[in-house]
Amino acid sequence: MSKKNSITSMALGIASVVLGLNGLESWGIVGIAGLVCAILSMNFKKKADAEGMGESGFAKAGKITGTIGLILSIIGIVGGLICGICVCVAGGAGVLSGALSNAGY
Repeated sequence: MSKKNSITSMALGIASVVLGLNGLESWGIVGIAGLVCAILSMNFKKKADAEGMGESGFAKAGKITGTIGLILSIIGIVGGLICGICVCVAGGAGVLSGALSNAGY
């Protein structure tokens, strides 16, 4: 069972990196999935540590990719939210500008 935890940690860590990189494209929604995968990767690494497999290559890779995925996911979520807010504000400004020009201002 301990090798499964190490491999699961690595797989979730890789998934968190991939999802974290796509966080900006989805206004942060995919970044949340990356964040969840990164946290799960860290938890499976702890389970592998408890079972004596924490120093295996898979577990180390899971910890490293999980940490990178966590950072990328946070950047993706924050950046995606900022992009979404900017798009909404710009759209609102455009609507307001159109309404004002139609009103003769």
